[in-house]
Amino acid sequence: MAPGDAGSDAGTVFAFKQLGCGSAGMQSVIAVSGSKVGIASLAETPMTQTCTIQPLGPTVTSQVPLWNVCYAESKPDGTYRSTVVTNQPYVDPTGVGLAFDSAGNAGIAYTGVGATPAQDRCGANEAFLTRATGGTFGAPLQVSHGSQSDGLVASQAGNCSQNVCNSGDVTGWWPALAFDPNDNPTMVYRDVHFGFAVSDLTAKSDVELAQGSGGSYPILTIDVSRGGGNFNRLALSPSGLPAVLEYSTGASPGVYVDRDVVKGGLAAQEAAGGWSSTQVFAGQVGPQLGFAISAQGLFAAAYYDAGTSRLFYVESSDGSTWSSPTAVDDNGLTGQYPSLAFDSSGDPAIAYYRCARSTGATQCDPTQDGLQLARRKAGVWSAASVHGDASVTDGLYPALAFARDKAIIAFQVKSYDAVSRASSVSWWVAEEQ
Repeated sequence: MAPGDAGSDAGTVFAFKQLGCGSAGMQSVIAVSGSKVGIASLAETPMTQTCTIQPLGPTVTSQVPLWNVCYAESKPDGTYRSTVVTNQPYVDPTGVGLAFDSAGNAGIAYTGVGATPAQDRCGANEAFLTRATGGTFGAPLQVSHGSQSDGLVASQAGNCSQNVCNSGDVTGWWPALAFDPNDNPTMVYRDVHFGFAVSDLTAKSDVELAQGSGGSYPILTIDVSRGGGNFNRLALSPSGLPAVLEYSTGASPGVYVDRDVVKGGLAAQEAAGGWSSTQVFAGQVGPQLGFAISAQGLFAAAYYDAGTSRLFYVESSDGSTWSSPTAVDDNGLTGQYPSLAFDSSGDPAIAYYRCARSTGATQCDPTQDGLQLARRKAGVWSAASVHGDASVTDGLYPALAFARDKAIIAFQVKSYDAVSRASSVSWWVAEEQ
């Protein structure tokens, strides 16, 4: 089944549309406002940018790849309009955030080059936000300014030894975005501090939360110097309080939920009892996490356990006490890049990439891989193939949402031409019919 054909397993029919924007589809995110669907991703370009730094020694000059931040939005006729929002140098791509405000205007969070570039690391180094009005994105706003924050949660203040949590000039990685009930943007990102020692920057990184109000963006460090902030996902509770799912690469690797438990501004949140942190999985995970809070207040998370090569799901009625992990799909090497959403009935669903059907597989086989969708009904999970073309690698970096109670999944397809020995990627969306 080639991209563009309608089809899937288990009787559910999907139609497929290409989104354009060059080699897009890396680390896709999706948002819905009424019947409008927005999708953002990163797209590698053939261009590079010269970078010159002096990291604890001789001057180093290198070429850094340039990536486009792409945005695709549905139109009333069912087609999508794609545009390049910005172009940034990324040594490694580190995510993009997307959300709609109450008027249906899109906001995009991304990592960009700040007014003061990082001294010891090439590439983008600050958190940025751009917002659309009437379909046109305005001038970007630099939200972070180095590693400095305006406060940190009291429960983890002791981790900020020698003021490490406020030191450095590399931040803004893995941004996620939401708009609160008053249409104030809330943005979360990883602060990696410095750029010259990879092990140090990942082991001591922070999770920062910026909450906009009246044009200002006070920043609160919500997870302090524990290596957190990888693959950030942000969701708001029914009362509008933010919760963050993130992967920590520090001394105790695992998946954590950092959650605001009090209403109020920066002072209330950084005081004792303002934020809680709960580990929902201990161990290593693959790239991307799934996270959502239902309209009924159910917290749900999905992750790929790198140790067992399986997709797991956990949930909580209060964000504090979490269920034991449930294996959603154990059919082969499966569950990478999970994306989680709730349907209108409050039932969870997860889109993910299946690498291979064989349990003993060690690498992805295009004849066996594909885009999968698992849904829970009456407490039982069932998984079905959404797209599986034996000639391509399909279903990478899925992003799942529901519009009009129909599943919509953005994903990337990668193909290889044996004659030219060249690879190419394209950006697609699957729409449940």
